[in-house]
Amino acid sequence: MFGLLDYLKLGAGALVGAALMAAPAYFYGKAAGKSEITASLQSDRITILKDGTKIDAEALTADDTSLCTLLGGCELPDDGESR
Repeated sequence: MFGLLDYLKLGAGALVGAALMAAPAYFYGKAAGKSEITASLQSDRITILKDGTKIDAEALTADDTSLCTLLGGCELPDDGESR
C-alpha cells in the first residue's frame, strides 16, 4: 500500500511531468506571437515611413507660407474669446 508521502511524491511527479510537457508549447506560442507582432509593426512602420518621406522632404524645403499650407493653415480657431 501507498502511504501519504508516496501519494505526495506521485502528485509532485505528475505536476512536474505536466509542466515539462506543456513548456515547449508555451514557449513556441510565445515566440510565434512575438514574431507575428514584430512583422506587423515592421510593415506598418514601412508604410508610415514611405508616406512620411514625401511630407518630410516637402516640409524641409518649404518656406513659412508653404509650411502653413502643408499643415492646413496657420490660423487659430475662433473660440469667441479675445486674448
